[in-house]
Amino acid sequence: MPTTQQVTDIVDKVKKHLADAERDGIYLKVASESLDDDWLYVEVVPTKPGGSASDHARLMSQIERKLRADGDDRVLLVPALDD
Repeated sequence: MPTTQQVTDIVDKVKKHLADAERDGIYLKVASESLDDDWLYVEVVPTKPGGSASDHARLMSQIERKLRADGDDRVLLVPALDD
């Protein structure tokens, strides 16, 4: 199970990747994170109206692949809508 510091580091990586994607017109942010069965679930929501769901899904998949390449294998980005 990841430590609190590891979770913070992974979430920070996700936030950085999402911030980098803004230059490509994809506006997403981390809404929350949770641990369950040794998996880290990072909930991601749009920050601006519009945007393509397929672009969002593609970006989240790319980020998951980058995290796995860095050794963070049990991380899932979960799309959601902000309330």
